[in-house]
Amino acid sequence: MAVSASHRAWLIPLPGGPPLDPLELNAAPGGIVVGRHEQCPVRLPADADKVSRQHVRFVEQGGQWRISDLQSRWGTYVNGVKIPPLKELPVDEGDLVRIVPWTFSFTTHGIPKRGLQAVDDTATNATMIRSVAEEKAKPLQDELLNLLLESASAIHAAQDEKTLATLLMDVACRGTGLPNAAVLRALDASGRLQVLSSRSGPSLHPEGGDGGALFSRSLLAAASQGAVAEISAGSGGSISQSAIQMKIDAAICVPLMLGSTVAAYLYLDSRGGGAHAPLRSHASSFCVALSKIAGLALANLKRMDIERRAAHIEAELTAAVTAQRWILPRNLVKSAPFVCSGSSRPGQYLGGDFFDALILPDGRLVVTLGDVSGHGIAASVLMTASQGFLHAALADHGDPARAVTDLNMYIHPRRAEGKFITLWVGLFDPRQMTLTYVDAGHGYSLLIKPDNSFDKLSGGEGLPIGIMPDSTYSTSSAQLPPGGRVLVISDGVVEQFEPEPSADGKRRQFEVSGVQAAIAAAPRGQDVIAKLFEAVYKFAGTQSLSDDATAVMVTW
Repeated sequence: MAVSASHRAWLIPLPGGPPLDPLELNAAPGGIVVGRHEQCPVRLPADADKVSRQHVRFVEQGGQWRISDLQSRWGTYVNGVKIPPLKELPVDEGDLVRIVPWTFSFTTHGIPKRGLQAVDDTATNATMIRSVAEEKAKPLQDELLNLLLESASAIHAAQDEKTLATLLMDVACRGTGLPNAAVLRALDASGRLQVLSSRSGPSLHPEGGDGGALFSRSLLAAASQGAVAEISAGSGGSISQSAIQMKIDAAICVPLMLGSTVAAYLYLDSRGGGAHAPLRSHASSFCVALSKIAGLALANLKRMDIERRAAHIEAELTAAVTAQRWILPRNLVKSAPFVCSGSSRPGQYLGGDFFDALILPDGRLVVTLGDVSGHGIAASVLMTASQGFLHAALADHGDPARAVTDLNMYIHPRRAEGKFITLWVGLFDPRQMTLTYVDAGHGYSLLIKPDNSFDKLSGGEGLPIGIMPDSTYSTSSAQLPPGGRVLVISDGVVEQFEPEPSADGKRRQFEVSGVQAAIAAAPRGQDVIAKLFEAVYKFAGTQSLSDDATAVMVTW
């Protein structure tokens, strides 16, 4: 799989959609969202009714770009395959990204400046072009039908696109009688082309540059609408001057379709073929049938490629998830009279949240909850390093303020630009029945009294970890009432959105009030953390949360 080291990428509009400038993607923490909402970093026209407000996200890490559909109404397609929502998929150089009504070519090489330029004959040839709709194609003669049947199995057995292109050109030349064939890919919407493969005499050169192969832009534009297009001296009228200069008296352009996406073109013409002659009477109908066979074969190759990519990243992420779970507490942690339980639910495969519970030799219980900015692989790596460092420091000396200060000094020079960690560390003392805690920009910790009233643990607030290299953290204290509880949650719980906007057009969040209601409704003897997540899932309308969500409760 090709990997580019670029932190920039472009979506280049291809023929067939409304006019649109190339879209530049600049790597940013959390990725780049493309949609028609005015707050999207990359915005599509507001009147594009099949583009969702937040349609798709692109994320770059280590030179590899990934794409994920953001539950868009009309979906996102990569190489003709509809990608599942909220799951990242690697996207490679030249991939076709379909966001209706546009098809984009993904590239990290910049806006194309090289490649063949189609001859701009739209002013002279446009009225000569005839599109051949599938339902209007003539019945094929037996010999052409036999040729298609003989070739179909070989076309479908092609193991790669180069072999498929070679087979298509051979069959197309035999079926139409045209001597020249090329498989082309559009590089942009202005007529710039790449020749992927060709079969011809000296009149057609795949790398000809300014003096090489010439292709009709009007013919390509007609085929970009998804139908076979032809031009012929026998189709009525006279061939345009530009066609005469190209020494063409017959040409056919066959779109190779991936669903509704034009992936490439099979271009055939008569250059070097001798005396002027009209197209064979069934040539266009033959090409209509051939395009269907070719489209199915190409779609199968692309589908297998997408499945391989998905399986590869699935295997990597599954291994990472397994490794990540090793470092989280597996069971209830008990140090009389305290019982600690918690759960972390990643918004994607991997989470940037972590929690830990550690019993010190003197019986005190230390509980931590951290939230790395962003999510996905980058956040999970920083999360793992932070959790391991903090666990070792607390096991060594049991001082929350010192441990958090040392963690900040460790993380700051190593973090990626824009990354930071909000963190809460609490030390529960069973002899004094006190809580001593550090809040490093976290803010979501609650003391729940026996009557189910809530007090916010608002002391000790400091900067998130990694913001300033010389931050020093201090502790705050609270007395623990008999029969009370402490709940610490990450912002993924309180900031979870409801699935649809309210009447005012805004989407409500779960908020701290939702947490309090869920806790108050859960009988004390039940798994309160599980009941809290049930309430969050019900509010979200899905179990795929928009961000990592973690909750830890200590009871006594």
